[in-house]
Amino acid sequence: MPIYVFYDGRLIEKRYRPSKPQHAVSTLPAPAVQSFESYPSPIDNSLITSHRQRERDLHQSDSYDRRDSPAAFRKARDVRYLKRRQPAATEPSRDR
Repeated sequence: MPIYVFYDGRLIEKRYRPSKPQHAVSTLPAPAVQSFESYPSPIDNSLITSHRQRERDLHQSDSYDRRDSPAAFRKARDVRYLKRRQPAATEPSRDR
C-alpha cells in the first residue's frame, strides 16, 4: 500500500519525494582555518605562533612530540613495554 505525503502544497507518493537539499560546495578556494595558540618554545623560549614554526623548532633541536607519532608506533611501543614487565620464563629444573 503506497504512503502519501504532503509536499510543496500537493500530495505525492512518499517514494517520489525529493531528498533534502544538500549545501552546494563552493567553487571558490578557501583556506583551512585551524586554531593555534602560541606558546614559548621549550628549547630556546622563542615564541611559537604556527604549526610550521613548531615543526621547524622540533626539527632543529632533533626532537619530536610523542603525540605526533603514528598509532601503530605507539601500539608497538606499548607491546614492547608490556613484554619487558612480564617476568622471564624459567626452565624447569631437571633434578632427579
